Amino acid sequence: MLRALAFAAALSVSTSAFAGGIAVVDFQRAVNETEEGKQAQTKLDAMYSSRLGELKKLEDELKAEYEDYKNRALVLSDAQKMEEEKKIGMKEQRFLQLNQQYEAEMQQTYYTMLQDLDVKMRTISEKLAKEKGYDLVLDRAAVVYMGGTTIDMTEELVKRYNAAQK
Repeated sequence: MLRALAFAAALSVSTSAFAGGIAVVDFQRAVNETEEGKQAQTKLDAMYSSRLGELKKLEDELKAEYEDYKNRALVLSDAQKMEEEKKIGMKEQRFLQLNQQYEAEMQQTYYTMLQDLDVKMRTISEKLAKEKGYDLVLDRAAVVYMGGTTIDMTEELVKRYNAAQK
C-alpha cells in the first residue's frame, strides 16, 4: 500500500523535477542474489526439509487410505462407509492444517531472517542513488511501466551489498 502511494505521488510530480533521473530496484531479485540472501534461503530449506518430508508422508498415507476405501466401498455397509469417510476427512483436514501451519511458519521465519538484510540493502540503495545523482528510486514491484530513461540499479546494488558484507 505504501509503495503504491509513493508511486502515485511520484507520478503526480512533473518529470522535470527529476532532472537527475529515476531508478528502479528489484529488491526481491536483489535479496535472492546476495550471498546473505542465498545463505538464508539455504538455511530455510534445511530447516523445513524435515517438515516437507512429514507432509509428503501424510499425503501418501492419505492417498493410500482413499484408494483402499474406494476399492472396498462396494462391500462396506452404509455405516462403515460413513465411518471410513469421516476418518479420511479428518486426516485430510489435519494434513491441510499442518500444511498451512508450516507454510505460515516458513514465511515468518524467512521474513525475520531477511529483515536486517532489507534494511542494509535500502541503505546501500540510498547511497548508490546519491552517488549516481538519481532523484527517485522505486521498487520494481511497484512500477507498472518503465520508459527508456529509467535506470535499473539492481545488479549494482547486489555487487555493492556483497562487497560490503565481506
